Amino acid sequence: MLSEKKLREIKKYEEAGHNIVVIGSGGTLDYATQSIGGCEYCDQCSAFRLLPDPDPDDWIRDGDMKAVCLEVNGVIEGSLERPNEWTNIRKPLYCPKLGRELSEEEKKTAAERLKLAKERMKRR
Repeated sequence: MLSEKKLREIKKYEEAGHNIVVIGSGGTLDYATQSIGGCEYCDQCSAFRLLPDPDPDDWIRDGDMKAVCLEVNGVIEGSLERPNEWTNIRKPLYCPKLGRELSEEEKKTAAERLKLAKERMKRR
C-alpha cells in the first residue's frame, strides 16, 4: 500500500505528463498511471485460474486455493484461504503482460521468481 506522501509525489509527476509505474518489494504492481497490458490484476486476465491448493499436513483448511497463471505455467500465490484473497491479485514482475521493459536488476529478480513459481506448480 502506498503512503499518502508517495501518492502526492506520483500525482505531481503525472500532472507534469509522466506515466508512473510502481513495483512493490514483493514484485507486485502497486500503482500504474494507466492499466498495463489490458488489466492491472491477474484475476482480470484470461490466463488466470484458481485451483485447489490442499496441504497434506493441514487437514483443517482443505479449502485453500492457489492463483495460477496458465501463460507461464506457474503459481502466483498459494494458500489463499478466503474469497476476499482470491481477487485483486496484482501482476508479478515476470508477467508477460506487464506491458513495460524491465531493468536488468528487475529481469534477474523476475527470472528467480518465475523459476520458483514454476517449481511450486510442479509440486502440486
